[in-house]
Amino acid sequence: MSAKKTTTKKETATPKAGNPPKAKTGTADIKLLKGTPSTKRPPNNPDVPQATIDQLNEVLNQIKTLLDDYAQHLRALDRRRLNGVGVRKLGFIERAYELALENAEFLPHYLTIERFGTDIQYFVDFRALVDLTTQIREKLWNITIQSADIAYTDALEFYASVREAAKRRVDAAETLFAALSVFFRHHRSESEEPTEIKAKHDFNSLIHGKHDGKLVVENISPKVTRGKRKIIDETFKDTAEFKDTVEEDFKE
Repeated sequence: MSAKKTTTKKETATPKAGNPPKAKTGTADIKLLKGTPSTKRPPNNPDVPQATIDQLNEVLNQIKTLLDDYAQHLRALDRRRLNGVGVRKLGFIERAYELALENAEFLPHYLTIERFGTDIQYFVDFRALVDLTTQIREKLWNITIQSADIAYTDALEFYASVREAAKRRVDAAETLFAALSVFFRHHRSESEEPTEIKAKHDFNSLIHGKHDGKLVVENISPKVTRGKRKIIDETFKDTAEFKDTVEEDFKE
């Protein structure tokens, strides 16, 4: 009798909990970044539900529509012409009203004590509303800043993964990296002259051998017309060559 062959099933390798999974592509493997919320992510705050956001939008739009019937459309110049109320003017208003209550005979004929009090109360009510909306705006801005930081962190993590894949020459990664890396480059117009602080900083870097480049300063002394000064600042941080040129041309 022939002995039966016992076939054993191949066990599929399951990644360990500590190892991040790998996504295969045509040419290489992309090592996915392991999430580290404790170090990279901001503190976990409860997210505002979408229904609450929609409700806030609806209520604020209702308030804005309601105020359109009463608020005047003031320009910046109009606001400067009107009397704003700071601490000093507010104290003056309150003191004037107190004295008017005791000396109503000095009020002009077109201003009654009742109207004076109503005008002050109207101002106080809206100042309280402004204080309330300022507190609301601060809370909304805090949530906005936190959400922006979270979104920016997500984008940075994606960018880091794309950059790592581009170094390994993974298909399409170089195109993605080129599209995102432009946001981290600082371009300066060739016609724009460097500031004095920048020129001094580059001069110190060049003279101490920290960077490669050339710094040329041209100055034309004023005669009949106004003088002219030109600074050409070129630093080459990615080259190994160093060229130190100093050109001086003074005309008396």
